[in-house]
Amino acid sequence: MSIVWEEVMRVTIPGQPVPKGRPRFQMRRGKPRVYTDGKTLAFERLVALCVSSSTATRGAPRPMCGELGPVRLDIQAIFQRPIGMNRLKDSGDLLPHVKRPDLDNVVKSVMDGIGKAGDLIFRDDGQVQCIRAESWYAEKGQGPRTELVIYRQAR
Repeated sequence: MSIVWEEVMRVTIPGQPVPKGRPRFQMRRGKPRVYTDGKTLAFERLVALCVSSSTATRGAPRPMCGELGPVRLDIQAIFQRPIGMNRLKDSGDLLPHVKRPDLDNVVKSVMDGIGKAGDLIFRDDGQVQCIRAESWYAEKGQGPRTELVIYRQAR
């Protein structure tokens, strides 16, 4: 059995994709406190802002508003192209990014950012049934970004 998907939202998050950082620990009054590092937190807030202010979510009826059905995410993490890849003989198209940061950690921070947007897309990230993620270097003359497409099950 396969699910028929309908697109709900297409969002571009500007800037370098940020992987989910390891949890940080700090002792406070003899008790451990766990927190997320600032760089990851800032990226998650940017994702939440971009998702919540997307043109698809403005206005009266919001597209999903925390429905309990399955969700699919397509994520393209597009990193800054290194200077060494800007030679004339290099392709001007997207090039595969096959090094750190790991793509799975970028996916985690994007999903946590979507979760910070409230019940706008899903109530729980356990609803995500399908994830398609790719990691690229940007085209010549283009900047880094994260492109996100969100789908829900067609009715």
